[in-house]
Amino acid sequence: MRKVMLLLVVFGFVGLIWAQDTSPTMGTWKLNIEKSKLPPTAANLKEAIVVFREIDANTVEGRSTQTTKDGKTTTAKFTTPKSGGIQTYQEGGPANGTSTISVLVDPHKFYNLTLQNGKQVQLTPISFDKDFKTYTMTYKGIDPQGNPYEFFVLFE
Repeated sequence: MRKVMLLLVVFGFVGLIWAQDTSPTMGTWKLNIEKSKLPPTAANLKEAIVVFREIDANTVEGRSTQTTKDGKTTTAKFTTPKSGGIQTYQEGGPANGTSTISVLVDPHKFYNLTLQNGKQVQLTPISFDKDFKTYTMTYKGIDPQGNPYEFFVLFE
């Protein structure tokens, strides 16, 4: 019950502080593989590109395209409320039973909370630098076998 109350308080606070324009976060972002600490499962990754765009006054659409060294491409498309909320996938996306909730702290920082069948499995802080030239994501979670993991990605 405490977690639910805290989440409601955070979402309420987020709505109050979301007065600034987030347009600097919109655009095309490319993964800097050399400056990122990727998981072993990404050893074959050649590039990753994320495009964010506003689709209306309250919603951001994201499209992620990953290309492996052997030329295979994977795409995911999702929408997220600007003020925080549940991400909805239109293409690609996580396995059934997985949901992601975005929590906005300020225009430079938010968190993605990932749940698997209602249980938290990952927390990902996402931070844009002061000039909105780069953003970082630090994935911290527990894999299906119960082992903790952490990896870091930098987009420019």
